[in-house]
Amino acid sequence: MHLLLLHGFTSHPVLTLGPLPERLKEAGFAVSQPALPGHGTRPEDLLKVRFQDWLLAAERAYLELPEPRGVVGLSMGGLLAAHLAARHPTKALVALAPAFALKNPLAPLAPYLHRLIPRFPGPPSIEDPELRRQNPNYPYFPTRAVLELLALMRMTPEVLPQVKAPALVVAAGKERVVKGVDRYFALLGSPKKDYLVFPESGHDLLLDRDREAVARAVRDWLIASDNYLQ
Repeated sequence: MHLLLLHGFTSHPVLTLGPLPERLKEAGFAVSQPALPGHGTRPEDLLKVRFQDWLLAAERAYLELPEPRGVVGLSMGGLLAAHLAARHPTKALVALAPAFALKNPLAPLAPYLHRLIPRFPGPPSIEDPELRRQNPNYPYFPTRAVLELLALMRMTPEVLPQVKAPALVVAAGKERVVKGVDRYFALLGSPKKDYLVFPESGHDLLLDRDREAVARAVRDWLIASDNYLQ
């Protein structure tokens, strides 16, 4: 299976996925890790991007892969992954801490706050203090960019029931960034779907204490899913 790996909002396009790409390659999967528009450069570049740009870039990268294809998404990438799985034939969907909604109570006020507070610090996505110091993601982001993430969030509930591929949803036990991961799972139309929780990790599951366990669990589930479909 050829797998598209999609990072999250403000995330580093490669490093944020921790050990997962290597574990997948070791298992024989082909892996693609595109940088979504506005990422991997500087936070201010997010101001030039609309959520449609993320969707289009993800779709192009997905369709460039040979079949059979699957998609793995972290946070915002989990939303994009669902849109792809709803639109195109997909062998497997994996959503890691999908950003169904934001915990920060100020997030819905972004349309009004961005003129007063032009940027916000990066969220508390890693629990382990030492690993947090190595966080490769943007240290801050433009407040206005949250409007695009919120727009993508609003569009996602309606597409989740259209997903029919086998699905795995992974939640962080110490989640402090997003909420509604269980709701994302419940709305999925997949006849075969599984839900895992890793209790010692924050939102960036692949950069925190359980990173190796998460990577192995995703790998093993994809292998089992691949065998199930044959």
